[in-house]
Amino acid sequence: ELNSFNYLDLYKLADLFNLTLLENAVVDFLVKHLSELLKSHPEEVLALPYCLLREVFKSDRLTSLSEEQIWQLAVRWLEHNCRYQYMDELLQYVRFGLMDVDTLHTVALSHPLVQASETATALINEALAYHQSIYAQPVWQTRRTKPRFQSDTLYILGGKKREICKVKELRYFNPVDQENVHIAGVANWSELAPMPLGRSHHCVAVMGDFLFVAGGEAEHSTGRSCAVRTACRYDPRSDSWAEIAPMKNCREHFVLGAVDEYLYAVGGRNELRQVLPTVERYCPKKNKWTFVQSFDRSLSCHAGYVVDGLLWISG
Repeated sequence: ELNSFNYLDLYKLADLFNLTLLENAVVDFLVKHLSELLKSHPEEVLALPYCLLREVFKSDRLTSLSEEQIWQLAVRWLEHNCRYQYMDELLQYVRFGLMDVDTLHTVALSHPLVQASETATALINEALAYHQSIYAQPVWQTRRTKPRFQSDTLYILGGKKREICKVKELRYFNPVDQENVHIAGVANWSELAPMPLGRSHHCVAVMGDFLFVAGGEAEHSTGRSCAVRTACRYDPRSDSWAEIAPMKNCREHFVLGAVDEYLYAVGGRNELRQVLPTVERYCPKKNKWTFVQSFDRSLSCHAGYVVDGLLWISG
């Protein structure tokens, strides 16, 4: 069984005899326990072979450390025994785009390693440019901006409750504590940052690891509920929401789908409960909705799904 005392010896054995399954098991062990090992066996972590550390840094499931801590570990490892020949390649696996702007500026200004490396400077400048183009981020995704998660995540948001007409809640299903599922009163749904506006009968779509919410029915200050045109975007890296440009039409009971670098909103009912034939698309680079070819009939409460780069509508 892999543990903190034998994982390195087992990796050397796997590397010597080309035992791929064992090698992958050691990588998975390190990904899961890296934070603990840094506290209990820091010198051993700094002695990791380059190929092993590289595979750990590449993992989408490396969530026990923040990206800033991963950067700090990379620096410590490079400085240990002066292994700077690995610097340009190793830093490619630090996801600078997951750091906030203040942290990036601190990293850029505080360490001579960055100033001495054209690669490091270019990677940080790339991340800063990514953060400056807030709305275009979903279509500018690279491996250095992809969030690290332990597993695929299921979200639920908005809707109606008996005591609250329209809710802002965003929750995600956490499959980690499966043993608690059968305990009375314990659910695996955890709360995240709520939407800016409570709504129901809205639509959601995923583009570039961002969750988009548009339209739906919301309550006005008069107490009346009707369709809205507002839209927003959830960033799982920072657990935060950002408003995006509103749609041209108010819509509820419609379809929203992501195709290539655009979102498409199809049909639905407007604030006057008129059924719409119109179709509009959202361009993240411009933060703008524009009308495109209308549907051949008005429709609402229909279904839609994106398959092979095409948006299919039925009903």
